[in-house]
Amino acid sequence: MKPTLLFDHFQANTLMGQHVEVFEASLAHAWRTVFGLPESAQPYPGELSSLALAMAMRAYLTVVSPRPPGNVHARQQFQMHTLPEIGETITTRVVCVRKEIRRERRYLDLQVHACGRAARPLFTGEMRLIWAA
Repeated sequence: MKPTLLFDHFQANTLMGQHVEVFEASLAHAWRTVFGLPESAQPYPGELSSLALAMAMRAYLTVVSPRPPGNVHARQQFQMHTLPEIGETITTRVVCVRKEIRRERRYLDLQVHACGRAARPLFTGEMRLIWAA
């Protein structure tokens, strides 16, 4: 079992790890049920981009683990480059880009970079977290 990630474990400008996941049709179908969409309907860009955001969060939760309780997800920016395709293998890298203490709070800025086949960029995101411990 890995030890809980504490603020001191993070280093600025450091790759924390990567998560590899296949964008399966079953994942797309499960996501569609959240919105009450029929399986036969054609996907629309907002649907796939919101699913890509969920995949980015899944990568973060997998790589940055285990986390102490009490962290706060303070801000997030997300940029789509192109949409993932069903059956595509998506590799998402998680990088700690900054860490700082301000007003006795521990802030972390993490970036996620996702690529599909032939390293084509899919999406990039940055999260600001207030780390509990």
